[in-house]
Amino acid sequence: MATPERAGRRNATATAIATNRWGPYSGAGDFAGNMAIILASLLAALALALALHAGVRCLLRRRRQRRGLDDGDEDPEKPPVAEEPAPPPPPLLVYSASGTRLAGAGAHECAICLAEFADGDAVRAMPACAHGFHARCIERWLAVPAAASCPTCRAPAAAPPQP
Repeated sequence: MATPERAGRRNATATAIATNRWGPYSGAGDFAGNMAIILASLLAALALALALHAGVRCLLRRRRQRRGLDDGDEDPEKPPVAEEPAPPPPPLLVYSASGTRLAGAGAHECAICLAEFADGDAVRAMPACAHGFHARCIERWLAVPAAASCPTCRAPAAAPPQP
């Protein structure tokens, strides 16, 4: 049987819980209000970051334009530098499986188009390294001035100087 003293404690505890304003969950209305504040804060921060990014880009663009780097105009004091002419293509050979000696482990296929050489194919061997390629493939490769090297080993396309 419960003593009157214990019964009073239960009532005091129940009253304390019922009057607690900061319970574990106070209602959906408070949650929606808090979520609206959080979302508004995030959107404002995003807008501020985008505005700051756009401002920095604008300032940097103006700075480059003042220096003359943005519009592609060359400095009028410096004469334009002529590009080096492409090296002449390597000598033309007629491929035969038994007679043509080409360097590399994959000497029986073109490293550019990855097709195997057939007897009678027009092949060019690089003078510096002896890697072989279809004539059509290596001519296209060497037409680009920045690629004036062997596609396999990057040796220079020009023949090495004779001693």
